[in-house]
Amino acid sequence: MALISEVADKIYEIKPEGKGHEVFPLCTVYLVVDDKTALVEVGSSVQIPDILQAVARLGYDINELSYIIPTHVHSDHAGGAGHLAQRLPRARVVAHPKAVKFLADQSIIDRLLQSRKIVFGDDADERFGGMLAIAAERFVPVEDGAGIDLGERKLEVILTPGHDPNHLCFLDSKTRGLFCGDALGGYFSETKSRMPACVPGSDPEVIIHSITKAKQFNPAMLFFSHGGTAADAIRIIQLALSDERQCADTALKALRAGEDQEKIARRLAGILAKESDLTPEEIRAFPNFKTMTVEGYRQSFKRKNLI
Repeated sequence: MALISEVADKIYEIKPEGKGHEVFPLCTVYLVVDDKTALVEVGSSVQIPDILQAVARLGYDINELSYIIPTHVHSDHAGGAGHLAQRLPRARVVAHPKAVKFLADQSIIDRLLQSRKIVFGDDADERFGGMLAIAAERFVPVEDGAGIDLGERKLEVILTPGHDPNHLCFLDSKTRGLFCGDALGGYFSETKSRMPACVPGSDPEVIIHSITKAKQFNPAMLFFSHGGTAADAIRIIQLALSDERQCADTALKALRAGEDQEKIARRLAGILAKESDLTPEEIRAFPNFKTMTVEGYRQSFKRKNLI
């Protein structure tokens, strides 16, 4: 059963039960209520029953949902979008135009799910569920600077590539809260711990540019998709900038020196532990820390011929 809380005015956090990395990589989902209602993030398809139950417990009719808004195409964020769209024929799916091409094509989705097994293991489909393509006419394609009008509030679209080339953040006009997806990585308030935004397919340099861009909007709070709501927005954004720069520099030097995955993971965990209540060993124990974070840096630097 999901944990539910109103974290800002008519914004409800629907969080997988558990703490911090115990539920990673399941996604925190946000129900935004106004004249029109939106679900920001959907999570993996295995989360849909909890989402439906949570919305009902809050007293809202899921059939009245206007928008399904995954921040990007990764299956831990958009995995349930196709299933939910199939169940809710009136809801529209918001995505960047280039992301629409991914989410509307089952053959591309199937390749994404195969890649997921490299990171999460051969049982990834059983753990997180499948992913269905969405008919192209169901989408609302949005570009940087667009707005999604919900009534008294608007969600401003901010293109923040790096973690994923077509990643979007959404700034709520009513609370100045930023739905930041994975643009800033993950943040777990209970332990003050971070996970870097770099994964296989990411670009560390572009991640840093996107975090800098997000900072310019001066958000009042952050709605993390891995973790939850955090109030001290500017401090956390600055921490994310510092961590991402240090981790990228450290990983590049270590890879050039020929260090193995385990040793690099120890170095990165040491950086992330500096402002956290967790020890480096506890951070290194985050699920798939090596196959996601260390491998993300290795692949990116190799693509750029830096190693």
